[in-house]
Amino acid sequence: MNRREFINKSAALLAVGSIAGSEVFAADAAKANKGRIGIQLYSVRNDLPKDFEGTLKKISAMGYSLVETYGLNGDKFFNYTTKDLRTLLKDMGMKMSGTHAGSGLLPADTNAPEWDYWKKLAVAVKSGGGKWAVQAGYPGARTVDDLKRIAEHFNRVGEVCKKGGVKFAYHNHNAELGKIDDVVILEYLIRNTDRKLVSFQLDMGHAVRGGADCVRLLREFPGRFPLWHASDYHSTNRRYVDLGKGSVPYKAMFDLPKTGGLEQLSVEQETEEDIFGSLKSNFEYLKQFKWTKA
Repeated sequence: MNRREFINKSAALLAVGSIAGSEVFAADAAKANKGRIGIQLYSVRNDLPKDFEGTLKKISAMGYSLVETYGLNGDKFFNYTTKDLRTLLKDMGMKMSGTHAGSGLLPADTNAPEWDYWKKLAVAVKSGGGKWAVQAGYPGARTVDDLKRIAEHFNRVGEVCKKGGVKFAYHNHNAELGKIDDVVILEYLIRNTDRKLVSFQLDMGHAVRGGADCVRLLREFPGRFPLWHASDYHSTNRRYVDLGKGSVPYKAMFDLPKTGGLEQLSVEQETEEDIFGSLKSNFEYLKQFKWTKA
């Protein structure tokens, strides 16, 4: 090998090493977070179709270590099986925490064919290494009797998911903080579901938009909100903002004893102007709290 060939080959190896090194550093950033700060991938829904793996690498480089998918098509997410996604995420220092999903009211008999949706979903989530199947949005309700049927349905979903090896939770939006016959919808669902089968994912921004006191909810229903969706809403300006710039009392929430039973924290950004800038800002904001450093 002559000098020129040696130099050219060395330069090529150096370039490859630099690229590989950047990916290693990205994975290290995610691993350093130790599974404490995750992200709902709906936040980057506009970017995933354009560059799926590149988008995930950007998230990993920021330090996010858990991802929550949405809208699984069978066991696939953007043409990746959940098993393949598990491998891809592992290479980036991340894991799948679970997915957002959901169905309308199903027959009381969980052996009915309609229940195959939840049974297959549990298999897909478990295959991806996730633990949670989260319903985002509830069937329309006009009466307390409607809420009773929904609560009974959630109990059955929780039972089916448990048999499938995953856990079931419900994610609120702002409407669930409204009332039906002087009954707060979300609180009714909490009080009338089996805590061993049904958990809740508190989306703070939506909750504040609906007029809720997040600290009171965590105090009144300890252990029922093991999942948090970190978002923020400015009540005066009436818009979603980056974490720490709105009306969600994060410091007071993180100061609660054992943070009200929090097990998993995921960012969901509701703005679109500079999504990666917002996600970076959100991660840096959450790093200040003791819980995220544990």
